[in-house]
Amino acid sequence: MIWLILLAAAAFIWYVLARLGAHIVFRPQKKRWPLKLPFENAAFDAPDGKKITGVYLPAKKDFPTLLFFHGRGGNVSHFETFAQAYAPLGYGVFMFDYRGFGLTRGRPSQKTVFEDALAAARYLMNVKKIRPQDIVLYGHSLGNAPALYTASTLHKLPFKALILQSPFLSTPDMAVCLWTHAYDPSSWFYRLSAAAVTPFLYFNRFENTAPARTLKLPVLACMSRTDATIPWRMSARLADYIPHAKRFLSPTGGHDDFAWAAQAANDFLKNLS
Repeated sequence: MIWLILLAAAAFIWYVLARLGAHIVFRPQKKRWPLKLPFENAAFDAPDGKKITGVYLPAKKDFPTLLFFHGRGGNVSHFETFAQAYAPLGYGVFMFDYRGFGLTRGRPSQKTVFEDALAAARYLMNVKKIRPQDIVLYGHSLGNAPALYTASTLHKLPFKALILQSPFLSTPDMAVCLWTHAYDPSSWFYRLSAAAVTPFLYFNRFENTAPARTLKLPVLACMSRTDATIPWRMSARLADYIPHAKRFLSPTGGHDDFAWAAQAANDFLKNLS
């Protein structure tokens, strides 16, 4: 009987810590503020029937549309700087909020984020009638995970490209980096720490190496030496898993800034035409 009690207690503690892990991974904000660019409001259904909300800015003639997957915090109104970096160049921009972010109801998890990412891609194709070859998947920070998942899951569709800005390996890797302020996979302490936190991030581990290995579309990985959130060496390690990935390493550029990657991304996309 004592073993059953201990087992039940361990399972309960694991569940509580796993739920706590979700609160650490996601930092959504509900409140949105008005956007300066002339966005159109967009809404489409999640698999559970909840409305996913977003904003859409049409592309100029002969330019693709960037499907933007934002990171762990805020909502679409926090990422207008992304659109301000790319819209003046002619690109269309579609940004949406996962369940639990902004005006989108629900609770975020790896499962719902991935579902919402696929729904957003299908909305662009089925409702906005944008061909996949005119869609660029663009991930930022945690948003690199749903961007990679979308590219891998919908691999039969000829998306124009995938751009990863400050990509990461997994949330256990990121947890250790944020704790130790370093990325050192050769260290026994790093490996042990990553293994220790993995069970508590089980529902939201965002393991990106598996989908990265399967990619066949053109990929650009952008990273910055001065990124204080995701070490550029981790981004480079993730890029190692992607066949034929192009890389851009900027000497400067903040984690939540987009101007430093915009010129490299624009040159990359123009060379695909």
